[in-house]
Amino acid sequence: MPGVEKPGVSRNPSPRTGIPRGTTVDCAEIRQGFMTGEVPSGVSVDEHLRVCGHCAELFNNSGELGLRLASVGSEAAVSTSSQLAETESLLARERGLRAFLRSRSTRVRWALSLCLPALLLARELARKRVPWRELGVPRMLGGLFLLGLFGLVANSALRPLPIERRAARLRSALAVVAWCLPCVLWFAPEAQASADEFSGAFAWRSLSCFAYGSALAAPSFTLLWAMDRGVRVPFRVWALAAGGVALLANLILMLHCPITSRAHLVAGHFSIGLAWFAAVSTADWWLRRAG
Repeated sequence: MPGVEKPGVSRNPSPRTGIPRGTTVDCAEIRQGFMTGEVPSGVSVDEHLRVCGHCAELFNNSGELGLRLASVGSEAAVSTSSQLAETESLLARERGLRAFLRSRSTRVRWALSLCLPALLLARELARKRVPWRELGVPRMLGGLFLLGLFGLVANSALRPLPIERRAARLRSALAVVAWCLPCVLWFAPEAQASADEFSGAFAWRSLSCFAYGSALAAPSFTLLWAMDRGVRVPFRVWALAAGGVALLANLILMLHCPITSRAHLVAGHFSIGLAWFAAVSTADWWLRRAG
C-alpha cells in the first residue's frame, strides 16, 4: 500500500528524528557496543532493532558491517589525533626569524628576496669600479636581462609547483638551466686586449672574482632557503637558489670587474653558477642516499 514501508527495506535519505523513548538503548549505545570489537546483544538490543531499521542493517551477516565501520572509525580517530599532535609540534617549533619570513605572503617574500640584491648592486654602482662608458650598450642590456631573470627565478623558487603538468615541467626546467643564464654576457664584445690572458696573474684574478661574487651573492641563497615553506626544501628550490647566486654574482662582477676577456669571464664569472649547481646537486644526492 502507498505510504506503508517495510522495515529494513526502504531507506529514507532524510535525517532521522530519533527513536521511541520506550526502548532501553539508543543508537549511540549500539555504536559504542561495536567500538568494543564485539557485536552487541541482549533483550534491550533486540527491542531497539525492531524500531530502528538503520541499526538493524549493522547486524546483518553477524554484525559484519557494524564491526567494519567501528574499526574504520577507530583508525580514523587515531590517525586524526596523531596528525593533530604532529601539526601542533610543528607549529610549536615555528619560532624565530625564519618562521616570520615563512609566514609572509608570496608577494612580500618575493619583495624581500629582491631587497638584498638591490642593495648589493647599488653598492657596486656607488663604488664606480667600472665607469658607465666602459660598460657598453650590449653589456648593459645583458645586465638588465639577467636582473629580470633573477626576479623570475626568485618568484619561481618561492611558489609551489603548479598542478598542470606542463607548467610544472617548465618550472623544473628553469631550475636546471638557471645557473647557465649569465653566459649571455659571452656575446658582449671584449673591451680590452687579452695578450696576458694566461699570464701568472690570470689565475689569481679569476679566483678573486669567483670568491668575491660568490661571497656577496651567497646571502641570497640563504634567504631563499629561509623563506621556503616546505618541511624539507626540495631540490628544485636549491637549484633555483644556485641559479640566483649565479645571476646575482655575475651582475655584481659586471659592475666590479673591468676585465672583459672571455677566458677570464669563463674562469672567474660563469664558473660560479656551475660550481654552485654542482654543490647543491652533490648535497642533494648525499642527503637522499643518507636518508
